[in-house]
Amino acid sequence: MTGVSLDIRTQSYGSPQQPQNGSLQTQNGFIVRKSSRMSLSGSREKDRFLTFLCRYLSRKKVVMMILVSFAFMAFLSGFFTSNREAASERTIFNPFNETFNTSFQFARYGNQKYNNSSMETTLSVCEVNPPTRRYSDASVSTGSVISHSNLCKNFAFPPPPPGDRRRPGPRPCPVCYLPVEEAMASMPNSPSPSPVLQELSYFHEGTSTKTEPHEGSDFGGYPSLKQRNESFDIKESMTVHCGFVKGCRPGYQTGFDIDVSDLVELEQYHDIIVASAIFGNYDVIQQPTKISEAASRNIPFYMFIDEETEAYMRNSSALDYRMKVGLWRIIVVRNIPYTDSRRNGKVPKLLLHRIFPNVRYSIWIDGKLRLVVDPYKLLERFLWRHNATFAISKHYRRFDVFEEAEANKAAGKYDNASIDYQIDFYRNEGLTPYSEAKLPIISDVPEGCVIIREHIPITNLFTCLWFNEVDRFTSRDQLSFGIVRDKIMAQVNWSINMFMDCERRNFVIQAYHRDLLEHMPPPAPKVINLRRTRAPIPVPVSVRVNSPARYSAKKNPVRRKGERRPRSRRHPKNPTNRDNTVF
Repeated sequence: MTGVSLDIRTQSYGSPQQPQNGSLQTQNGFIVRKSSRMSLSGSREKDRFLTFLCRYLSRKKVVMMILVSFAFMAFLSGFFTSNREAASERTIFNPFNETFNTSFQFARYGNQKYNNSSMETTLSVCEVNPPTRRYSDASVSTGSVISHSNLCKNFAFPPPPPGDRRRPGPRPCPVCYLPVEEAMASMPNSPSPSPVLQELSYFHEGTSTKTEPHEGSDFGGYPSLKQRNESFDIKESMTVHCGFVKGCRPGYQTGFDIDVSDLVELEQYHDIIVASAIFGNYDVIQQPTKISEAASRNIPFYMFIDEETEAYMRNSSALDYRMKVGLWRIIVVRNIPYTDSRRNGKVPKLLLHRIFPNVRYSIWIDGKLRLVVDPYKLLERFLWRHNATFAISKHYRRFDVFEEAEANKAAGKYDNASIDYQIDFYRNEGLTPYSEAKLPIISDVPEGCVIIREHIPITNLFTCLWFNEVDRFTSRDQLSFGIVRDKIMAQVNWSINMFMDCERRNFVIQAYHRDLLEHMPPPAPKVINLRRTRAPIPVPVSVRVNSPARYSAKKNPVRRKGERRPRSRRHPKNPTNRDNTVF
């Protein structure tokens, strides 16, 4: 566009040169009178044309039309440039689009079949997620890479800190992390093996129908009790409900919808991501600190928000056109599936493997938490060092599901009748109170605000079934964690690394929710004691205490003849008695 405009301007500057040459010839006497009629008519036509052009260019309407035409040409050039860039992006993500195009065709076929036969419910199976990065078969993961550092080899877990009346409740404890460079070197070169389960796919329904008297949602697909029980039968290839049942591409016309431009970004391959969410404008975004340059460059931070939170952030000028707030890349979710903001937050919390189909490791933190340790250090400490694929902290006080249910009812976390129904259902399935017989399992109740995991089929199945319980029963995920874990561990050799809650408090700092912050009184202003620069005012000697040292240093005034003795300024005890006067 710039080259074209420069060419036009060059031609316009070169066109008036002929009249200049003609005027020079006339001045030099080469041509005094035009002998040819054609040359005379040509010069007159040129003069008329120039006069006509200058007359119309001086009008505002003509100038506006010219400017509009130039703007239209600029718009067309920018439009074609953006199309070429979009086409290049489509060529980059061609494998993902081909897979999803086939999924779209398959979904449309299922919908047509459902519309033609209204008496039969069409239940189709979506294709497997877009292929992730493949590794050679020769490099099979045999566990985490052994670190060359002995920094944490002899580290002993310290005793709990002593009690403090001014700071009651749980507190963080020391945790030994490797340096960032050694933590990055500890990352396995290939995915961990998934026991038994090798291929996992998900159900798709054109229209969900509630067939049983239990809770659920269209987003979850209302799986029946038979389908729920079958999903706990671990096989080599399985198909389960896992949210997003209205489409094969999570986030595209499935509920919990995400813009297509953001979906293209979420499909990119990443070794590690950090994710969080704020719905209902419930929390204030907390910025991570102590993040290394390598993590800032290689690990994206994604924050999912709804339209209500987006409107608040834009009104407060916290969100700009780049859709970034500090390290967080903001992803706006539309058409949220639930009216409860906390239940909406369980979608990205438990279904990150569906939103990010090409990610190896993920770290989830709640919106009220602030990350203060590098992600590479966390993964090395809680996954790679223990050869684990799923890590979560246990509750700081309770480790029994039945006690957790009573605590939730006492605190009004959810409807008491719904909590009782869920606990009775689990009791009938064989859930028992926690005891030492479950060791090495140390707790049945997690503190689910932080989840560190590797995306492999068995962990994806666990979070899918955990989400189905949250969708069917209450949104209190602490109540359904233990039953899902025990059912899977009873069939396959898989375990979860449940670390101490004080270790979790070492790498995250918990803030207050927004509603509590708004009702808190403002902090008291700090009182600054300014030092006095003026010299101290001298105090009369008669007011000071008559100490022996000061009295001895005092000079006796010289009295003249006839003067009386000066009386003390102190009031006498008895004004009538002059002997009580202090001199």
